[in-house]
Amino acid sequence: MAFKQPNTGLFVGLNKGHVVTKKELAPRPSDRKGVAKRKLGTHKRAKKKRGEMSSVLRKVRSGAGEKKK
Repeated sequence: MAFKQPNTGLFVGLNKGHVVTKKELAPRPSDRKGVAKRKLGTHKRAKKKRGEMSSVLRKVRSGAGEKKK
């Protein structure tokens, strides 16, 4: 994809459009939700996956502890 040049203020041509400054937005809470959310798309899916993974890890650890003894 080609680099988009900034608007020139002209109403014709490739770089047409009103010149504006980018507004600095405050960080949203969804930006801090974590790695799983970024991979799975929604916070709800990420919570479900984390629950699944924690139960699987709990089973693996309990099974591994019995084998060592």
